[in-house]
Amino acid sequence: MYNVKWLATIARDGLDDLVPAVRQAFNDDPTDDRLALVYGAKPRRNILAIAMAGVIAGHLFSLAGPGLALAEFINWSAVMVGAAYAGLIRRYLFRTDHAGPQDYPWLAASMAPAIVLLMLIAAVEQLVAGTQEPSGFVGAVLVALTVALGTAAAFTIAVAALCFSRNWWRALWDLAVRLLVFRIMVFITTLVMLEIGVIGPLVSGIIGGIFNFHLPDWIPELFDQIGYAVVLGIVYLAVIGATWTVARDRFGALLETGQVNILTSVALMARDPVKVEKKRQKKLAREARKRERKNQRKS
Repeated sequence: MYNVKWLATIARDGLDDLVPAVRQAFNDDPTDDRLALVYGAKPRRNILAIAMAGVIAGHLFSLAGPGLALAEFINWSAVMVGAAYAGLIRRYLFRTDHAGPQDYPWLAASMAPAIVLLMLIAAVEQLVAGTQEPSGFVGAVLVALTVALGTAAAFTIAVAALCFSRNWWRALWDLAVRLLVFRIMVFITTLVMLEIGVIGPLVSGIIGGIFNFHLPDWIPELFDQIGYAVVLGIVYLAVIGATWTVARDRFGALLETGQVNILTSVALMARDPVKVEKKRQKKLAREARKRERKNQRKS
């Protein structure tokens, strides 16, 4: 049901719309500024302070916090920063009468500094751990960038899910379920492409068969890391692009109803419409054949 080419299109379209919005939100024109309604006076300074405080609080919590189950798989800095953003944006959306359809690009773009900071930290941490691998610095950089994009994708869709529902606890539960499924998918992909290795042995086998040359062991591993970075990188960018597009298109409905199922909408958008239509046509054909056989038996 998923197509890499379709996911790349989603990523491109969403990011093309996102970049101008970030530029507008962080312009220097005081007469063109809605961020102060959400973040207070000097909003850009406050946004950077929120990001820095959340990162520090998250690291302190991960070091000295309680021993929670699966805590090692949670980016606590992202959790802290995301909770702060969600709280401020939800207050603006649901507790004031200032919010309007034109606000979405500003609200979404205001998360850019925090996302960049979280990506940078995630990349550095992964890079420090990954440089010990046999494939060396290049493979470690590719994996680190992929992990950073994964942090950005999870943060983006998490804040969107929490802000697109007036019912906080329902949104939190739906988000936890979706992120768990997404985490399992990423774990399986990592296991297949990095731990087991599919692309590397295949490419090295083809090269060795053609040129009768045995490649060093680190080259197949590097190919595995390149494949991993390409596949998951496109998936993560598609998540960001789809979240932006779906949230923008349904922002007006959110202000009217107080509830939009952003997670389901993003999941549906990620499906290749051509394959979805083919599957629907096959289902209709099967049902038609069943009805025909049933009518023949009756006659």
